[in-house]
Amino acid sequence: MYSRTGKSASKNSHDALIREHLPAVHYFANQLRSRTGNTVVEYDDLVQSGLLGLMDAIQRFDESRGVKLATFVGLRIRGAMIDYLRSCDWLPRSVRESSSQIKDALIAVEQRTGRIAEEEDIAAELGISLQEYRERLQNVRDCSVIYFDELPGADDDSNDDAMSYAILEDGLGSAENQIAMMQFIDQLAGAIEKLPMNERIILTLYYYEELSMKEIAEVMGRTESRISQLHGQMVIRIRQILGLADR
Repeated sequence: MYSRTGKSASKNSHDALIREHLPAVHYFANQLRSRTGNTVVEYDDLVQSGLLGLMDAIQRFDESRGVKLATFVGLRIRGAMIDYLRSCDWLPRSVRESSSQIKDALIAVEQRTGRIAEEEDIAAELGISLQEYRERLQNVRDCSVIYFDELPGADDDSNDDAMSYAILEDGLGSAENQIAMMQFIDQLAGAIEKLPMNERIILTLYYYEELSMKEIAEVMGRTESRISQLHGQMVIRIRQILGLADR
């Protein structure tokens, strides 16, 4: 009798935690869908993958690590959604190829000139007009997801929990995780420093202040489509600086 009651209480607690954190699943689904193009990814599929991440997080959470459950759950929900995006190969090949061509042109210009490549330089390197280049940027904005498993030290599935806690804890977990994470932070900071000022502003407003493209356009006095183009260029530039492979 006690055992049955204990199992029932445990199940009720588990179900209550799922209901409590369900809004986070919808929040991240909306966020990721808006950042990957509303017509590309099905909302229900993101929610389903997020629910699996939520249930897994609740089951594997270790309160002795001193990390809040809500924080750990949020990281694992978003990670599960990004894993889903990768598994279904959601980006059209033409978009990947266009992104790769832009990155190659950007590298060629900067190696030849020794300065930051401007839009006009990249367009000329590609042999297309500035207008056509900006249209390509609009199309490659869906490449904006920088995958979790591209972080240094996060390529070992058996160490997935350790890396999750490493991101959240002040101590960053083991010495190996601490070194890997600090190296990535240094690399990312260096990459941001190399961005043109307008792209740096967009990065700050979009990823840190969490403004929408429309809100950023109003702040910067540009059109929403122009902000989207600059955002796409910024992501390609950061991926090139960090040496992240095209997916």
